[in-house]
Amino acid sequence: MIRSLISRASAALACGAMAFASVVFVAAPSQAANITFSDPNCSSFSVTGSAPNFTLVCATLACSIAASPSSPTPTQNVQLTANCSPAATSVTWSLVTVGAGCPAGSATTNPMTITAPGTAVSGCVYQVAAQSGALAGQAQTTINWSNTPPAAPTGCTLGASNTNLPIGGGAVTLTATCTGGGAPTSYAWTGNNLPTPTATNVSSTSITTTTTFSVTPSNAGGNGNTASVTVNVAGNVTGFCGQYSNVLPIVNATWGGAANWQSTASGNFGSGASTVWVFRLVVPAGTATSSVVGRFTVSEFSGPTTFRQMTISSQACDFRNKDYTGVYGPFSVANGTTARVSYGVAAPFIFGPAGLSAGQTYYVSVRNWQLDPSPQNSCLQTTCNALMSDDPATP
Repeated sequence: MIRSLISRASAALACGAMAFASVVFVAAPSQAANITFSDPNCSSFSVTGSAPNFTLVCATLACSIAASPSSPTPTQNVQLTANCSPAATSVTWSLVTVGAGCPAGSATTNPMTITAPGTAVSGCVYQVAAQSGALAGQAQTTINWSNTPPAAPTGCTLGASNTNLPIGGGAVTLTATCTGGGAPTSYAWTGNNLPTPTATNVSSTSITTTTTFSVTPSNAGGNGNTASVTVNVAGNVTGFCGQYSNVLPIVNATWGGAANWQSTASGNFGSGASTVWVFRLVVPAGTATSSVVGRFTVSEFSGPTTFRQMTISSQACDFRNKDYTGVYGPFSVANGTTARVSYGVAAPFIFGPAGLSAGQTYYVSVRNWQLDPSPQNSCLQTTCNALMSDDPATP
């Protein structure tokens, strides 16, 4: 009885060892037996269940291979990348099917590069054997080097990590995607000095003004459609800056450093009260009380005499009435064709300089519009350029 049961179980396992990931054992109620089972596709086994039903589970490393380009010409190298779950800790590549002219693919790197054969070759099958701890797995892919070029890419789009940046701009990552035709092998970029061309569909840069980016993916079959995306700067600002149609890119002023800036480097500074020029000033933590106050001064630069208003506040574009505590308005407000705001690390002043605190961020904002002593604007041109200077505060 026992011998018959073991014989039948052994025969069934021998027939199905390569076809099944799990085998169910039914134990005899009062008998026991030792059964040996092996499967080269399994790196380890586990047993689940309880008497009289047990399940033998085969553990493997699930892997696939990505080829770039997937349809190469005879002069193109091919990069093979093994993607395994969980991630492989070691790989070994080999050429399984050796056709006439198939280049060798023996390597232990991931990804692995196959040198172009130089002539048309088809049916080259490459295999990767991957290992991750006790788990093992393998995958295969076929590469054909053909003189017939692939179809040009189609359905290409360009996406941005953020299409609305705050004043001052920032970093943006661009990603090109094509849904039809052959896989792209090159990307020609335009916009903000992006590298062109590149072999990758991702490109990163930083911008300070609204910028339109474009990319044209291509392969040996030709150029795909050009895709574009516009990234707006100050297009979705909130707070006081949202009240103005044109907020120039924010300028970072260095605490303790004298500097001069020209509005011509930031854009058109005009249109009366609709355009704002903003400077960010960060007071480092631990900065000592100032014995000499600093001064931001704005005046004309190669332009007509223009009335201006300048404020220093904890918020950008804040042109409310002065409140020396900074709760209901800026710490200081200045008006005139030459406007000047004094500042220093000190207790708030009812009159005089703006009292700032160490470790805080402040904004100096200026516009071509004067409210005091009476509202007026002499800038009726597209641009009324200005010069801003900072004489820093010192301890």
